[in-house]
Amino acid sequence: METKNPTKIARTEPGVDADDRLSSLPDEILAHILSFLQTKYAVRTVILSRRWEDVWARVSSLDIDNHYVYKSLHRELADRNMPPYDPRKYMEEERHLGALESILREIRRLKELDFCRFADWVLSRHQNLSSLKRFRFHFEVPWREKDQARPDFLFERESVLGPLLEEMEIKLLGMAGIGIPKYMGCLPQSFYTLKNLTVAKLERVIIMNAAEESVLLPNLKILQLTHVRVTNFESLTRFISGCPALETAHMENCSSSERNENDILDVSLPSLKKLKIIDRDYSSGNETCPVVIRAPNLEDLYFEVSAKLRFMGSTPLPCLHSAHVEVGKSLDHSLIGFFTLISNAKKMSLTRETLCHLSRLTDVQLPVFPNLTHLTLGTDCDIWVLHSLLNSATKLHSLVIDLEDCHDLMNWDWRQADSRPECLLSSLEEIVIENLVAGEDEMSIVAYLLETGAVLKKVKMHLNVNYLNMLGRQSRGSLLKLSRRSSACKVELFPYEEE
Repeated sequence: METKNPTKIARTEPGVDADDRLSSLPDEILAHILSFLQTKYAVRTVILSRRWEDVWARVSSLDIDNHYVYKSLHRELADRNMPPYDPRKYMEEERHLGALESILREIRRLKELDFCRFADWVLSRHQNLSSLKRFRFHFEVPWREKDQARPDFLFERESVLGPLLEEMEIKLLGMAGIGIPKYMGCLPQSFYTLKNLTVAKLERVIIMNAAEESVLLPNLKILQLTHVRVTNFESLTRFISGCPALETAHMENCSSSERNENDILDVSLPSLKKLKIIDRDYSSGNETCPVVIRAPNLEDLYFEVSAKLRFMGSTPLPCLHSAHVEVGKSLDHSLIGFFTLISNAKKMSLTRETLCHLSRLTDVQLPVFPNLTHLTLGTDCDIWVLHSLLNSATKLHSLVIDLEDCHDLMNWDWRQADSRPECLLSSLEEIVIENLVAGEDEMSIVAYLLETGAVLKKVKMHLNVNYLNMLGRQSRGSLLKLSRRSSACKVELFPYEEE
C-alpha cells in the first residue's frame, strides 16, 4: 500500500499555503510560540492573515515595555543634531532650545498616550488574563512639574494577577533614575496570596501594610525590591516572613512612609541562600533601622549601607560562602557583631569605607575567620586593622589589596610588627596588588609581603595608570627584582614585562 507524503497532504488541504507550515499548527502551539516574544511583536502577527487575528490574544505571557515605544527627551535632542554652543548666538539658541523642548514635550506626551492606549487595548483584547503565567510591565515615568499629569491607564492591574501567575515584573522608572516618582503603583491585595508565584521583581511600587495572615506566597523563590515604598519596616518583615520558600532576596533603597523607633528589618528565613541589601541614602544624619539576619542556609551576602549601621545579633551564618561589605558614616560597635555574623565566609570583600570606619573603633577585637581563603581589601585603614585581619584569617589563600589613595598604610615599617600573620607563613599563595604607584612606601609594603610569604607562588602587581608614564623602566625592574622568601614565587607586573 502506498504511503502518502505528509508534505503532499499539507499541500492538498484547503486554506493552507504550501510554504506556510507554521499556520497549520494548532492555535495552542502558536500561542505558546508567541508567548516568547515581546507583546508588541506578538500583536503584529495579526497582519499575516485572518488565521492569526486572535492567536496572540491567547498567549500565556505579556511583556509590555514603553522603552521601545518612544525615546527620552535627551535622545530626541541628540537625534536632531543640535548645533554646537556659540556664545554669540546664546539668546537665539535659548529661544530655539525652549521652543524645541516644548515641541518634544508634546511629542512625548502623545507617545505616552499612545502607549497607554496600546496597553489598554492589549489587556482588553486578551481572551483570558487570569491564565497568564508571566507578566512584565515597564513604564518610564518622566519627572514632571506639579501641574503636569501623565495619562492614566484604564485597566486595573489586579486583573492580570491571576491564580496561575508564576513570574511578574513591574517597574515604574523615573527619568535618569533620579528620585522616586510621584506616580507609584500600589500592589493590590490579591498579589499577597498568589500561590504559584515564583519570581517577583518590583521597582518603585508601594507595598501596603497588609494583615499578617493575608501574606502567603508559598512558592516565591526570587524577590527583587528596588525603590519600593513600604508603610514601615515591620510590614516589610512581615511580607518577607510570608515567603517560606524564598531563596534569593534583593532589597535596594527601600523606604518607609512611617518612621517607627521600634522598626526592625528582620530577615529570618531558613530557605534563603542569597541576600543583597543596598541602602544608598547619603542624607546627613540618616540612620538605618536595625538589621537582623537569621538565615542558616545563606551562602551569598551583599551588604551596602551608606547610613549609620545598627546591627543586632551576632550568631555566625554556618553556610556562608561569600560576603561583600560596604558601610559608611559613623558606626558603632555593632559592626564587630556584623563581622562575627560573616566569620564563616570563604570569600570576603571589604571596601575602603568599611575599613576606614573600622579603624575608628577603639579596642578592635576581630573574630577569627577559620574558613576564609579569599580576601579583597580596598585599603584606607589603620595598619593595625589590616594586621588584625591577616592574623584572623589563618587559612587565607588569596589576597587582593587596592592601594589607590591609600594613606594610613604609609609611613610605617612593616618589619616592626611583633609577629607575622600565620597565613603569610603557611597558606597564602597568591597576592594581587591594584593601583600600585611604586613609591618608597608602597615598595616597603610589597617587600614585606614578599619577604614574609613563605609559600607564595604568584604576586601580581597592577601599576596605577596615572603614574605609569612617570615610572622609568629601571623603577619597574626593581619591583621584579625584590627579594622573596619563597623560591617558587613568580612576580608579574602589569602592563606585562618579562621577569
